[in-house]
Amino acid sequence: MVGRYLSARSLPFYLALLGLLLSLLLRTHTLKAAMVSRTAAAEFDVVSLSLTTYGLAGLPTELGKKVASALQVIEEAIDRYGPSHLALSFNGGKDCTALMHLVRAALYKHMTDCGDATGSSAPLVSLYIQYKKSFPEMDAFVERSIAHYDLELVKRGGPMKQGLQSFKESYPEIQGIFVGTRRDDPYGDKLQFFSPTDPDWPQFMRVNPILDWTFDDVWGFMRQAGVPYCCLYDQGYTSLGDVDSTTRNPALLKNGKYQPAWTLANGELERSGRSTPSGTAGSSSAASGIPIPIREARCAGTANGSCSPGSED
Repeated sequence: MVGRYLSARSLPFYLALLGLLLSLLLRTHTLKAAMVSRTAAAEFDVVSLSLTTYGLAGLPTELGKKVASALQVIEEAIDRYGPSHLALSFNGGKDCTALMHLVRAALYKHMTDCGDATGSSAPLVSLYIQYKKSFPEMDAFVERSIAHYDLELVKRGGPMKQGLQSFKESYPEIQGIFVGTRRDDPYGDKLQFFSPTDPDWPQFMRVNPILDWTFDDVWGFMRQAGVPYCCLYDQGYTSLGDVDSTTRNPALLKNGKYQPAWTLANGELERSGRSTPSGTAGSSSAASGIPIPIREARCAGTANGSCSPGSED
């Protein structure tokens, strides 16, 4: 797996990556502790983001293999369409947050491979189809992520089909959209890594890099890679939609206190705090249209609505 990444054109990037891999293998526990302790306000540059992400992809673990597979799908999409023809579906939830981190890492690698020593790229176009009654903490985290990940955020109201059509008219150059759908999402088992929208929907290629990931994989990656996340996940929420359809997960109530989402022992209970959405901007199953992850996010005691991994206090 490591050899695959060391064969690319950008020698400085991969020499740095090799050093990071050796460090990870020799002192994994130290690195993990450092990442988990990162505060929500701490900024990190795209170089360390990319090196850390590809470092995890090179580890001989099940999570490492899934990170590598996701990066390979993203790289294929970049090679197939080009960065300027791709967008990200992002609403602040955990799955699309993990995906956003992966996409940024792959875009940096792509630019360095193309000879740009800085690895700089244009802002990543990100589509946010909003709920009518979204959590303020989710919206705050989305806004904070604009600067953190260099996003060009495009907000659209629903229903979803109309929102996508409006986006298509404003951004006709976009051909593919990265989506954080997983196979254990409703109808997710019907998708492939590259799945076009249905014929009667606005035409996009849905790119699903984390399709084979589980609830535990998402949190394992977020915590090991030091990915900031929306802070509702530290207050007992594991799956979020709009305010009226979302409650804390009862499986996380321990001794009168709700535990963080990543402590959920049974991933099959991920959606236990969800009811049938009411008043949403329009949700879509993975079988029709483009699925926008609807299991999403708030954090304890922060002004900007975000947290870092491990900040369960």
